[in-house]
Amino acid sequence: MDSSEQTRNFFLALLENSTDLLSIIDAQGNYQFVGGSVKHILGFTPDELVGKSAFDFIHPEDKENARTFLQKAASTKVLVIPIFRFTNKQGNWRWVETTLTNMVKDAAIQGYVTNTRDVTERVEEEQRKKKSQAHYESLFYNHPDAVFELDREGFMRKINKRMPSITGYTEEEILGSHFRKFVHNDYLPVAMDAFLNALGGIAQHIEIAVLKPTGELVDLNIAIVPVLLEGHIESIQCIANDITLLRKYDTFLKERSEQLNSIMERIPESFYALDTNWRFTYVNSFFTAYTKLTREELLGHSIWELFPNTLGSKFHHNCLKVIKTGLPANFDEQYSEDKDATISYHIFPTGKGVGVHFVDITEKKRELDKLEKLSLVASKTTTCVMLMNSELQIEWVNEAFEKLTQFSLEDCLHKYPWDLLTGPETQARTLTKIQKQISRGKPFRGEILNYKKSGEKVWFNLEITPVHNNLGRMVKFIAIRTDITEKKIKEAELVHVTQDLFQQNHDLQQFSYMVSHNLRAPAANVLGLTEILLVMDKHARMFDETLRKLNQSVATLDQVIRDMNHILTIRDNSYAQNRDYVNITQVCEEVLESLQEKLYYIPHTISADLDEKIEVWSNRAYMYEIFRNLLSNAIKFRKPNEVLKLEIRMKRQKNGVTILVKDNGIGMDVHAVENDIFKLYMKFHKAYEGRGIGLFLVKTYVNALGGSIKVKSEPAIGTTFKIKLKGNAK
Repeated sequence: MDSSEQTRNFFLALLENSTDLLSIIDAQGNYQFVGGSVKHILGFTPDELVGKSAFDFIHPEDKENARTFLQKAASTKVLVIPIFRFTNKQGNWRWVETTLTNMVKDAAIQGYVTNTRDVTERVEEEQRKKKSQAHYESLFYNHPDAVFELDREGFMRKINKRMPSITGYTEEEILGSHFRKFVHNDYLPVAMDAFLNALGGIAQHIEIAVLKPTGELVDLNIAIVPVLLEGHIESIQCIANDITLLRKYDTFLKERSEQLNSIMERIPESFYALDTNWRFTYVNSFFTAYTKLTREELLGHSIWELFPNTLGSKFHHNCLKVIKTGLPANFDEQYSEDKDATISYHIFPTGKGVGVHFVDITEKKRELDKLEKLSLVASKTTTCVMLMNSELQIEWVNEAFEKLTQFSLEDCLHKYPWDLLTGPETQARTLTKIQKQISRGKPFRGEILNYKKSGEKVWFNLEITPVHNNLGRMVKFIAIRTDITEKKIKEAELVHVTQDLFQQNHDLQQFSYMVSHNLRAPAANVLGLTEILLVMDKHARMFDETLRKLNQSVATLDQVIRDMNHILTIRDNSYAQNRDYVNITQVCEEVLESLQEKLYYIPHTISADLDEKIEVWSNRAYMYEIFRNLLSNAIKFRKPNEVLKLEIRMKRQKNGVTILVKDNGIGMDVHAVENDIFKLYMKFHKAYEGRGIGLFLVKTYVNALGGSIKVKSEPAIGTTFKIKLKGNAK
């Protein structure tokens, strides 16, 4: 083998075993030569690439950038193309780094020499590092707690966005500052020890307080972790959790626990707690006095061992039942040693065992036995009898009370009478008087409005008598109630009738005055004109004129009489109306339809907010006349040369409906005429025709329906009528 052959083989071996891929491409990117190293780098043989375009193997997203660099290579000797993706024979994308050398003018090359290296592992490692760094930074900066990093001297190197809100300092004030600046003096030793331990590679948790610029203390739980880099402490990272509220809550719980313990010690009744092994975990002082055992003799010891006589008792069975079911138990049990003594138990689950509260009710039971005997006597009477203790809590009621008030004895026991029997209309003054008399130990006698369980009212004549023991101390109260509801109803009816008669008499006087005033003028005219006609020549020129005036006076007299008849008819029928459920919307629409002829030539707008579903228990004819008079007046008393604006609104109320009729007419001075607005034959606008009866009729209709009407008006602004109709609405 000659030397040239050896040299050729030497270079081929270099090309095949090189870690870089050497190739030659033309100006269009087609391979002219591919080195043998392509086999172990990309899996291709040189023949599989020669003659093909390099762009066919470049990732679609990287092609444009590669073409740009190939074009730049035409004017540059050496050009490094940024990393891009190149497919291998298995179809996997590999990251490659390529250097282009322009050797187009070299007669032996006539192209671009590419030196390509597979850098996939390096790129993926960098991506992993970036991802890890991104995760770390996200965790650091977006952590809900305050996160900060200290250098080896203890100065703040990095902080997250939560740090300023916890410390009260700005980011600029924190960064570069030593951590001692923020720690309260009382906690500096703890903080410094933890810092030194972290420099020694020890991670730990501490609880300290930091001082805000405002002087406010913030309690923090801080996790301190040393950061190791190549075996050395590079920095210290800390995560601080605000536990201020938690500490306050712990303090609150401790205070409440102390308060509860203080309360339990002051309760003059026995109380103790047992764990699931039936050992005493808590006893109050009253229980120790009751058992004549010390706390040391009770705590930690089994109740069944200390009190073996309770095994098999009702108390024992109920304790087991409470543990099993998790439900409380209330019961009474007699002492096994003394059949005359009775204890009332209340046993309840505590989560770690049971709590027991008991009261000796021996004396109370004896008194109840006596009461049962007394009740045999009291239960036979039709008068309501109630027995109360010295605190005015009900201990017993008779059957008559249960039947009349609908409250059973079980409903009443241990309740206060006013909690059961009083209602919205019970007079507070009466209750105050009762309590005042009783507090003085004196009896009370008077009338009171009470309520049955159903909410129905019932009037009683009430007598409360205190009962004293031999020492003169009040121990009981006996309350006797006699039903006087029917009597009170009749009294109320009498008062109502009296008020109605007074109002009707007053209205009649006003009506009589107005009618006599309006009858007198036309009647006097008739008499005067008649006398003139008797002496006047029938052929005289004034005879016909006088006769015409006589006719006019008679017509006026007739109109007044018809008005009287119409008004008296309304009043006579006010208690015997033909009522039914009336659809207010339909009535209003009918009135508006009847007024269309008047409205046709008048510029106007009508705004109606009416609920078609609402029906009111009323008189349809009266409602029609109310709307007709109010809307006719709005049309009549409109402002000239201005669009008439009518508003009609209706709203459902608790006890009926409210109707508003509003216009923008000429209005009137309400303060000047407020006492005469709804009077008969009152006219407030002399330039307009009318008899002054419309608003009087509206008021009469509304009163007949049991409603009320109010008016607001301003000159040149308009008038608003507000009608409230009581009664069922559906």
